[in-house]
Amino acid sequence: MTRSTTDRSASVVESGWVDPRVARTHRSVLTAAAELMAEVGWGGVTIEAVSVRSGVARTTIYRHWPDLHALLAEAMQSVMEPCPEPDTGSMRGDLTVILQALARVLTHSASAGLMTSMIDAAERDPQIADLQAAFTRERRMASRRALERAVDRGEVSGGFDFELEAALIGGALFYRRLVSREPLSASFVERVVDAACTRLGAP
Repeated sequence: MTRSTTDRSASVVESGWVDPRVARTHRSVLTAAAELMAEVGWGGVTIEAVSVRSGVARTTIYRHWPDLHALLAEAMQSVMEPCPEPDTGSMRGDLTVILQALARVLTHSASAGLMTSMIDAAERDPQIADLQAAFTRERRMASRRALERAVDRGEVSGGFDFELEAALIGGALFYRRLVSREPLSASFVERVVDAACTRLGAP
């Protein structure tokens, strides 16, 4: 017996196969949304503007995303570099890799232009605030795990506040990028890592 169109469609979905045309449309919309966020800020982006920039009809966009918030959240995530989870064998090495990646995300990556507008919008929009919190939490947890490994290796003594130390380490870069607006140079990253190692007694 011949299977119905619905059955065949379900099998395609279950197999993980995606029509290349659908994938291209998806990427075009996400790229357009990310570009607009960098140019006009989160509050200035509309579905209409994304449709014009991407060349994808609004009806098609709404078939992929239920609302503008869902689209902007995925667009932000699509350009965000994953947070590294290094295990170099030393606290100094781990923190250097993590902070170098964070400096790149905040200054030179595709997401760099979106950070200021995201933080501004998070003050007024709980959904964007949740996205910002997830981004910062991921980076803070990477630093925390580096500190925990350092304790396990015997590089530093335990008993300190892991959350506070992780916040201090990453917070220095966020402050410099978003408040003082000074360069996030390799030498600055090195000084932040040096300070953390000195404070905790790591080599």
